[in-house]
Amino acid sequence: MKIVVAPEYEALASEIARLPLLMEEGQGETVYDGRNSVARFIVGGRSVMVKRFKRVNLVQQVVYTFFRKTKAERAYRYAEEFSRRGIQTPQRIAYMECRKWGLFTVGYFVSAEAEGTGCHELLREVEVFDRDLADAVAGQVLLMHSRGVLHGDLNLTNFLCAKEDDGYHFTMIDINRSKFTAGMPADEACLKNLVRLTHRRDLYDCLVRCYARRRGWDEDATAAKALRLLERFEK
Repeated sequence: MKIVVAPEYEALASEIARLPLLMEEGQGETVYDGRNSVARFIVGGRSVMVKRFKRVNLVQQVVYTFFRKTKAERAYRYAEEFSRRGIQTPQRIAYMECRKWGLFTVGYFVSAEAEGTGCHELLREVEVFDRDLADAVAGQVLLMHSRGVLHGDLNLTNFLCAKEDDGYHFTMIDINRSKFTAGMPADEACLKNLVRLTHRRDLYDCLVRCYARRRGWDEDATAAKALRLLERFEK
C-alpha cells in the first residue's frame, strides 16, 4: 500500500496507516455508504473522516496505475490547492492506494472533519427556501470562479454551511474532480459549472439569478440560458 501523510500529521502516521484496515473490518462510525463510503474515526484525539473510493474495474486499474492520478491522490492534492487559493475545504491528512499484482485497486482519502450543514438540507429539502442563503451560495460559487476554481461536482450536498455573526461561511467537499485556471474561467465554463447545483427549478432559477446579478449579467437572459443547459444536462 502506498501511504502519503501530510507533514503536520507525521507523528500520527502509524495510526493513520491502520485506518483502511480498520474500515474494512467495519470499525469506525459509518457516515455514508453508497458508491463511495465514509467513516469517522478518532486519531490522536481528533475526529477524522476516511473516504474509501469505489473499487475500480480492470480497465480503470490500468489507467490509474500508469496514466492518471487516482481519486484519492487528487482529493489530497486538490485540498492543498483549494487552501492555497483561499477556498475552505477540510484539511487534508493523508491518502492511501492499495495495489494487487502491481495494479491499483482501491484508494482512501483522510481529512479532518469539517463542521457545517449540507446546503441541500437547508435549501432543497424545504418547502420555502431562504433566499439570503441562496444568494450567499451564489457568492461562494463566484468566489471560487474568481480564484480559478471550477468545482467538479457543484452539488448543494457539497456545500457545508455554518452561519456566524458575520454571515454564512462555506466549506467545500468532494473536490477531486475539480479543475483549475490561472484566473476567472470563461463565462460559458462558469455558467455550465452551475448545472449540477440542483434540479429543483425554482431554487435553480434563484441561484442562477443571484450569480448573474453578482456578475453584472442580464438576469433573464442568463436564467433562460442556464435552464437550457440544465435540461440538456438532464437528458
